[in-house]
Amino acid sequence: MNIDKNTRLIDLTVADLMVIVKECMTRFMPVDETLNNEDEIGGYEIAETITGYSRQTLYQLKSAGELPYIGLPGGGIRFSKKMLMNWLLSHQKLTHQEIQEKAETLNLKRKLRRK
Repeated sequence: MNIDKNTRLIDLTVADLMVIVKECMTRFMPVDETLNNEDEIGGYEIAETITGYSRQTLYQLKSAGELPYIGLPGGGIRFSKKMLMNWLLSHQKLTHQEIQEKAETLNLKRKLRRK
């Protein structure tokens, strides 16, 4: 079927509507920018599995605004595996060697500024 601006909505089939929706979705959300296979979106079950925290701890962290989550319009929430992994990695502690190297770098910068 040839669809143009003058085509009536009641004349379209479900297949026609699906084609139109797919075209619109690819226009606004290119395939490259959609979630890749590594990312997973889900409820508290995914967050529990990734973080190892209990559901109660996850509730507390979410309420305190410390845990990244996706708020749904209906009031529910979802978690992204990528976001949770980045959050966990942001809390990584430095080793003694890394702390020493960082201190030496800062000390060197301080000496250069004083000259």
